[in-house]
Amino acid sequence: MTRQISILLSGEDQFDHALERAPKALPHERYLIGDSFALGRALHQNPNDQVQLCIEPVHLHATRDHLVLLPLSELDIPQNEVTVLMEEANTIFGEEGMIPISNNGHTWVYAASDYASLYTHSVAQAKGRNIDWWLPKDTVVPGLAKRWRKIQNEIQMRWHIHPMNEAREAQGLPRINSVWVYGIGKATDITYSSELTNASQVISDHPWMTSIAAQRGIPLLNPESLQWEQQPSNTFVWLEGMHKEWPRLMQAMLESDLEITVIDFPGNIRKRTLRAKDYQSPAWKFWHKKQPPTWDELQA
Repeated sequence: MTRQISILLSGEDQFDHALERAPKALPHERYLIGDSFALGRALHQNPNDQVQLCIEPVHLHATRDHLVLLPLSELDIPQNEVTVLMEEANTIFGEEGMIPISNNGHTWVYAASDYASLYTHSVAQAKGRNIDWWLPKDTVVPGLAKRWRKIQNEIQMRWHIHPMNEAREAQGLPRINSVWVYGIGKATDITYSSELTNASQVISDHPWMTSIAAQRGIPLLNPESLQWEQQPSNTFVWLEGMHKEWPRLMQAMLESDLEITVIDFPGNIRKRTLRAKDYQSPAWKFWHKKQPPTWDELQA
């Protein structure tokens, strides 16, 4: 019996800067949980359909005329340092009615009904860019973005003089100097991809997937030492290091009864299915043997 494995590849945004608002997240992020990108709710289920959001500490790098956002995941910052700073920030969030619920690595989840209509963008969407375009914006409630910026500024001032950041600067390390809000929404705002909805298991090295898989009741497999030929049907895969696994996966496809669906975003959503039979030729056509795509060919 053919076993089906779905591979989600990360995609870059492709949108018209003339639009009033860009999408809330990158294509693969929206594909995973829906265009509303209610990540806060996806990371932590609640019996009440309350509004939840994500807040992530970040490093804002100052250039000559603008600020560029860098996620902490790219700066190798110890979790305990992040926790110390976020616990101080929680005193400010508490005054604003933001109730801490959980944290998933560098992503902290809060209940915050007042901010339901704030339009935000994911950290990945804003990463490495001038933050001016990606700052939160008002939609229904006027003044909400300004209210958030006031909170953000207060945290930046407190963190600027925090002993943790002063010690980091003395060591020549980047400061954890700001926070980024995103992923706002309720459970009814989430639309999971069909591949995730029907998954028998998840293979991922992305921090989100630990919580999302647990919330969905789906087993999460450690991506280390994978035996692709042994994976059950309806396995859903989202690996940052997929390029390292690709040769072994293709070999397993040829030797086992696997059907691989690759989901990527060269502009729109694209799904390609690879099967062993598509690369098999009659023995007498030994000169006409078709090979599965290499990783570079897949990306072309």
